[in-house]
Amino acid sequence: MATMKDVAELAGVSIATVSHVINGTKKLSAETTERVLLAIARAQYRPNTAARSLHSGQSGTIGVLVEDIRGLPVAEIVSGIADTLSHSGYMMILYDLHLLEQLYNQYTMTNSYRERISNGTQLLLSSGIDGLIYVGMHDRYLKDLFAPISCPLVIAYSLGTAQDTSVTYSNFDSAARLTRLLIAKGHRRIAVICGHPQSYPARRRLEGFRSAMFEAGLDVPQEYIQSGVWEGECGAAAARSLLALPNPPSAIFAMNDLMAAGCYRVLQEAGLSIPGDMAVVGFDNREIASFLQPPLTTVALPSKEIGVRAAIRLLDQIRNPAIPPARDILPCSIIERSSV
Repeated sequence: MATMKDVAELAGVSIATVSHVINGTKKLSAETTERVLLAIARAQYRPNTAARSLHSGQSGTIGVLVEDIRGLPVAEIVSGIADTLSHSGYMMILYDLHLLEQLYNQYTMTNSYRERISNGTQLLLSSGIDGLIYVGMHDRYLKDLFAPISCPLVIAYSLGTAQDTSVTYSNFDSAARLTRLLIAKGHRRIAVICGHPQSYPARRRLEGFRSAMFEAGLDVPQEYIQSGVWEGECGAAAARSLLALPNPPSAIFAMNDLMAAGCYRVLQEAGLSIPGDMAVVGFDNREIASFLQPPLTTVALPSKEIGVRAAIRLLDQIRNPAIPPARDILPCSIIERSSV
C-alpha cells in the first residue's frame, strides 16, 4: 500500500505539502495541487482512516465534487446535500475544482478539464467515500466526463447519459409558464433576449417560450428574438434594438436577471415606465431582482431541492446498488412582482 511519503516523492514535494492538499489546511498553487493530486491517483494512495473504514464495509462519508463553489447555484445545492446527509448520519467531504474562470461561458469545454476532474475524483475516492455527487455550475449535458468509478455517482445541476443518475431543473416548462403569465396579463407582442447560444438552458428556454406563444396562436417576429451572453450590457443592447423597431414589443422576457436589469436601465433612460409601457421578466431570482424598481418578476430555481434530491438518490443507490439510473427534472417557481 502506498504511503504519504511515496506520494510526496512521486510529486517532488514534502510530506507536509501532501498533507495540506489532502486536508485543505493550506492554500497552495494550482500547479502544486495538481501535481500532488496526480501523484495520489498514480500511487493509488489510500489514507489509513479510509483503510479502516473499507474494512468495515462503509465509511459513512459522501464525496461532493463541485466545479466551483462560487458558481451561482452551487452553494445552495451543497447546503441541501449537507442537510440531507447530516439527517442520515453521513458526513460530507467537499472538493472544489475552481473552474469558474475557465468554464465561465465555455459551455462545451468541460472535457478539457477531464484530468483535473479525475484527480479530484481520485482524491475523494482515496478517502473511502461510499458515494459521489458531482455539482455542475451550468445546467448542461455532461458526456464521457467520468471514468468508471467504484462507488455510486449522482450528477446535480446537469444531465448525464442514460446510464447516469442526475438531478436538475426544468428550463422548458419554466420558460413556457413565464410566457403564459405575460400572455394572461394581455401581452401579445413579446420579445425574448436569449442567453449564450452554446448554452443548453438558453436553447431550452427559447423552446419553452416558442411553445407557449404557438399554443396561444401568437407570432414571434424574428427581430423579437435578440441574442445575449447573460450580461447586463447585453440586455441593454437588446432593449435598444427592440425599442428601435417600427412595432416594438409590449413585453420583454430576458433569460436571466442581469440582462433584465440591463433592460431596465435602457427603458428608464428612454422615459418609459415598467410595467406601464413595457413589462419585463427575468430568470434565476438573483438578489438584484427584488431590489430593482419596480421589483422584477422572475423564476426561482429549486437549488436547495436539487441538493436534497441528489443526496436522497445517492443514499438510495448506496443502500440498493441494483436501483436503475434516474433522471429528476424539478419544477421552478415563478416569483411574481411588480414588473408585469
